[in-house]
Amino acid sequence: MTDQERELIRRLRSTVQVPPTARRDFLKMFGGAAALAMAGPAFPRPAFAQESAMPAFDTIPDAWKGEGEVVVVTWGGIGTDMQRKAWFEPFEELCGIKVVEAIGPDPAKLKAMVDTGTVEWDVTQIGRGTMIELMRQGDYLEAIDYDLVEDGVTDDYRSEYGLDIVAFAQMLAYRTDVWDATPTGWADFFDTAKFPGGRSLPIATKGNIPELVGALIADGVPMDQTYPIDIDRAIAKLYEIKPDVVKWWEAGAQHMQLLLDNEAPFVTAWNGRIKAARDEGHPVELIWDGGMVLNNAWLIPKGAPNLGNAQKFVAFSSSAIAQARYSALLPYGFTNVDSAKYLPEEILKDLPTAPQNYARMVPYQYQWWADNRPEVIEKFNEMMLS
Repeated sequence: MTDQERELIRRLRSTVQVPPTARRDFLKMFGGAAALAMAGPAFPRPAFAQESAMPAFDTIPDAWKGEGEVVVVTWGGIGTDMQRKAWFEPFEELCGIKVVEAIGPDPAKLKAMVDTGTVEWDVTQIGRGTMIELMRQGDYLEAIDYDLVEDGVTDDYRSEYGLDIVAFAQMLAYRTDVWDATPTGWADFFDTAKFPGGRSLPIATKGNIPELVGALIADGVPMDQTYPIDIDRAIAKLYEIKPDVVKWWEAGAQHMQLLLDNEAPFVTAWNGRIKAARDEGHPVELIWDGGMVLNNAWLIPKGAPNLGNAQKFVAFSSSAIAQARYSALLPYGFTNVDSAKYLPEEILKDLPTAPQNYARMVPYQYQWWADNRPEVIEKFNEMMLS
């Protein structure tokens, strides 16, 4: 392997954003045994699945029906278990196409398969940032056939070579039994006089996203003006809170343990973990204001052996009912705006893409991060060493 090829693989893997439901599987592939031990299970299974709330499919367009198979690559774990219930099984039954499951959407493997003309995958679940990196390297992806896709998948969730399919949030969370006052956002996170106690934030490496946007909001920047990010200003603000950060976390199990042990009563966390802990009776709550919405997408490798079926599967799984079914099982957001009408309020209130929550958060801007991530990591690491 040449140095150029090694650098490409490093860049591809550094862009991967993994749904928290599959963090353990990702670390098993890319993070090593130590990272795996830190990851822990993303959710206790009984805490969120509401199969009774899944809406039933009504009419299926003939354009989604077919025969044969489609190979779908996901992250595994409970996320895939729920995708099977919400999407795979009804797709097989209603559209007549068998879903062959595979685990581990390694972008470097996708590139190698396309380069050698040995493509085995039809659809794979990868983050938008990885999609951008693949597109920079060459012609590795098929364009999505949006003629098959419902209009409820708006431009926010569409790109030429990827369709967003799972939305989750990185956001503030706190213990409800520590202070008399209730924190409401990033200004309170940085106010250690009013809200004393340890803090925990993500590091900038290993696929994590440092809280530059949150730092800017705390520094007085309006949410809708945080991009393009002023990196130096954000890092300077993070430096202010650095003495109170008891742990710069690398995996979700770390910030949850710090929160539950009250070592850090105020943290950045993933929305699904906080909901699961709250449902188990722990005194924790999340803050939607200033949270970060992220998406994983379906991509179709160039030369997919079952291209037609891949396009049908992408359209089916992004339909309003399909997306609502998944959100009924896991507290992650739909990417079809029409899904909201199929879900009760008790579920909607915990979803990042529910209208009342989405309006209070900042969508992650993948192109900006793809262009600027090396500089962010360099300056973040300088702060950590200073």
